[in-house]
Amino acid sequence: AMGIQPATSDRKSAYSPDAAGMKPLFHNFQSAKPVHKDDYKHAIKKSAQMASLSGAIYMNIIPECHKIGQALVANGTSADVAWMVTDSVGYEDDYREEQMSDKTAASRDPVLVRTITIRGFDASDESVDRELLLYRICEGEKVLLGNSGILVHKGLLLVAEELYDTLTTYIDFAAPTHKLVLNGHSIGGSLSVLLMMLLVDRRGVDYVKENFLRVYTFGSPPISISPDAIEDSKKYSDTSDVMRCPTLEAIGLESDFVYQYVQPWDPVARLFSDIDPCYPLLEDIGDDGVTLYASGPSRALRPITRAIIESWEGWPRFRDGFREQSNQGYTGIGVQHLLLPEPTRYLADRLVSVNIAIPPVYSVVQLNSREILPALKETFPLDEFSISFVPSALRSFIHHFYPAYTSPFVEYANGKTPIPQEIEVASPPIADADTRANGARRSGNIFKWPILGKAVANNK
Repeated sequence: AMGIQPATSDRKSAYSPDAAGMKPLFHNFQSAKPVHKDDYKHAIKKSAQMASLSGAIYMNIIPECHKIGQALVANGTSADVAWMVTDSVGYEDDYREEQMSDKTAASRDPVLVRTITIRGFDASDESVDRELLLYRICEGEKVLLGNSGILVHKGLLLVAEELYDTLTTYIDFAAPTHKLVLNGHSIGGSLSVLLMMLLVDRRGVDYVKENFLRVYTFGSPPISISPDAIEDSKKYSDTSDVMRCPTLEAIGLESDFVYQYVQPWDPVARLFSDIDPCYPLLEDIGDDGVTLYASGPSRALRPITRAIIESWEGWPRFRDGFREQSNQGYTGIGVQHLLLPEPTRYLADRLVSVNIAIPPVYSVVQLNSREILPALKETFPLDEFSISFVPSALRSFIHHFYPAYTSPFVEYANGKTPIPQEIEVASPPIADADTRANGARRSGNIFKWPILGKAVANNK
């Protein structure tokens, strides 16, 4: 069942397991909730535009930017990572609702918004040193970032520092009225987060609060952790501030300063964490670091691994670094958003067979940074064994590529997701506004979740 119910005492009655005859999908996670109607403008509409921009950097940049109302200011490459700077006209409350608390006319004045978008790893780009960048990605050892007290990914911090030296020019040369946004897909999003942290460390948190609207990431691996994150999670688990982020709080920023978006079956969003599923590349290899184990099932990654080992001279360096530094236990940051498929797709993937195609988005669920990885582990399990089979391996790669975060999310935000057959299943209340795009229709205390194909009836 795809019901979403935060674990709060005031949401029982028709939505409790006893009344509904089933448990909601995220019933173990206190922070899980649908996007509220007051947050829809910046958590869905504006974020979908940022998703399009994070994909445009992989394509023909100028026409793709123009499609979404962005003017290209500059683009280039630093530390073997591509970036671009774009300008647009917008409103601050499109990015963060709290700016409109006084509801003054002046707060609706248009502003110039400069967005810095950083690209993820692109294996097709021969103009960069892809092998060096891959080494840096896998150099995940924890290091302290300045005086922040935050531990971050060593290799990507080195990349972020080079980007900082280049991109601060476009930050400093912006007009006094410009507002800034950081944005990126895959490691591009991780680097955007690190760039924000470097700005806080070197220029102060007040500078970042005054000049930057938000950081957006799509399918990005976690690359930071607050030393007090685990203890803070226990300390605040029963408070009303369920969305708080210890990492951002440690540097003086609000928990919603970073918006992260995750496709549930994307393995890259789990890298360097406690649920990293990508160990078959190493754990399926003998003690000599080359010979593949003869035992075990026929799996997709076995021949891929053999081909890599036999053709890549840099394999030993990569193998040793990944083995020693990949398991770091990094956590999410900011407010997390899961792009969920409709219920039968979820049930079919879990119980019948894997469908590698990218499904339409039918709901977006918010979770805090402490619960996103446990929620993925419980509801969308992707371990090192299952990911090795052909369908799961293909699905994993496809659900990480930038198209998985662009068209489905944009269609959802624009209300263009087809309305399928519907049945009633238990679910807690969801935002009334724009229910068409939220993939649900209100019917008393029951929601009609959209169902494609054969209906799956509630037994109750």
